[in-house]
Formats: sequence, C-alpha cells, structure tokens
Amino acid sequence: MKIFKPVLLLLALISISTAIAQSKQVKLQQFNNFTAQFEVPAGKTWVIEKIFSNFTSEVKVNPDGSISTPAVRIFIKTLNGDIKTDWQGNRFGPQVFQSNNTSATISFPITLPALTKFSLVIVEGDPGACKAFSGSGYISYTEISNK
Repeated sequence: MKIFKPVLLLLALISISTAIAQSKQVKLQQFNNFTAQFEVPAGKTWVIEKIFSNFTSEVKVNPDGSISTPAVRIFIKTLNGDIKTDWQGNRFGPQVFQSNNTSATISFPITLPALTKFSLVIVEGDPGACKAFSGSGYISYTEISNK
C-alpha cells in the first residue's frame, strides 16, 4: 500500500498542473441564420457539447384532426470556407440537431482547433422540402486555452 501513495500523489499533481495550465470557460451562445458564423480564437480549442433549437416551428392540425409538427434541423453550412450545406440547392452536410430524432445527428462532443471557421444554418421541415427557420438556436461549448 505504501508504494501506491507516491503514485497517487504524482497523478494528483499532474492533474492539478494540467488544470492550471489550461484555463477553461464554458459558454452558451444564441444564434440565428444571420449570426451563425463562428471562429475559434487563436490559442484556443472549442469542445462543442451541444447545438440545439426549438422542438418545433409550428403545430399543424391535419384534416383528420391529427397534429403534425415539422422538424427543426441545424446543419453545418460551411467549414473553413468549404460549403457543406446548401439547403436551397438540396445539398445537405453534417446535421448537428434534429428536433424529432436526436439520433439522426453527428455525435458530440465536437472538438475544433484554433482558427477553425464554421457556420450553421437552421431550417424547418424535411430535406428537399424545407425552408429557413426564423427562430434561434444555441451552441454550448467549452473554450480551452492552449497554453
């Protein structure tokens, strides 16, 4: 047992020094289709935990009395200048949120290095029959200093 105490102490010191060397800041940022452009600052790393929006955009009552709700979806629009999603041209890239099927999205967390530029687009409805969403979304991430 005496041999394990120095090892545990060493591991604890390594953990503490790593935590001190990397300052972390947790952020929640609201965005919409006009403001959904992001850049990871120099010397930082972003770990995106979640991207989400409203569950539905509108509730429709069908002629038979049933209710349907179009899905709200968020896609990566651009990544470092490369167009991933052009929903008007029926080109859909990685989906990061779908209100009615959360398993239809890419896995989180998403880690992005310094100077990564990306934008998101929020639509309502199904691919091929969707329109721009007028509401807002949220991105939750941890910003880590790379010192």
